[in-house]
Amino acid sequence: MLVCLQLVAAGCAGVGPAMVNRDRFDYTKALSDSWKSQMLVNIVKLRYGDAPVFLDVSSVITSYEISSRGNAGASFKFDPFYETGGNIGGDIFSANRPTITYSPLIGEKFARSMMAPVPPAAILSLVQSGYPVDLVFRVLVQSVNGVRNSYGGRAAGFPADPEFFPLLEKLRRIQRSGAIGLRVQKTKQDEATLLVFRGKTSEEIEADRLEVRRILGLNRKRWSSGSCTACFHQMNRR
Repeated sequence: MLVCLQLVAAGCAGVGPAMVNRDRFDYTKALSDSWKSQMLVNIVKLRYGDAPVFLDVSSVITSYEISSRGNAGASFKFDPFYETGGNIGGDIFSANRPTITYSPLIGEKFARSMMAPVPPAAILSLVQSGYPVDLVFRVLVQSVNGVRNSYGGRAAGFPADPEFFPLLEKLRRIQRSGAIGLRVQKTKQDEATLLVFRGKTSEEIEADRLEVRRILGLNRKRWSSGSCTACFHQMNRR
């Protein structure tokens, strides 16, 4: 029994490394799911004119404690009783003490971050990384070259321009063909992020590119036969 207790104690000594793989993914999943739920609630609040509230998880600290103890004894009595006896016992203690710290996102910095427009470079980077261009523009873009998206909600809503959603459909088809790229042009005083229509494509995609240029009012004389670069501006968060 003593040997068994020693083996149990030796196994408990390695509990730390074994917990890292399990708990890291469990906490990651829990934080991800909670952020998604919190974001969804705040989107609904913004939709109906309520103030959003965010609570950030600033730290997660967890500690483990496992201890074991065993005991054994024997007793003997001689003449005139001749009795013998023995006892054995043990216990194992286990504890998990997670400490999670929350911090509310409030104050002037938070208010400014909520009110500031999303930079065009960030929007185009989402498109470049593979997010559907129609979804990104529908959620984050107020207007492109004067072609306006719908905004304002039910209370004071403004409908989208008739050409806005057809524009998104054509951009999505061009994106699926792999003919959309991102280019950053730097000058001494400024930096511009450009959405590039690359290479030769099928006649259908080429027709979509021509229609995109027409809707956005881009000068066709500036494009070469191999590629064209469209500068998207006036992008503001809805």
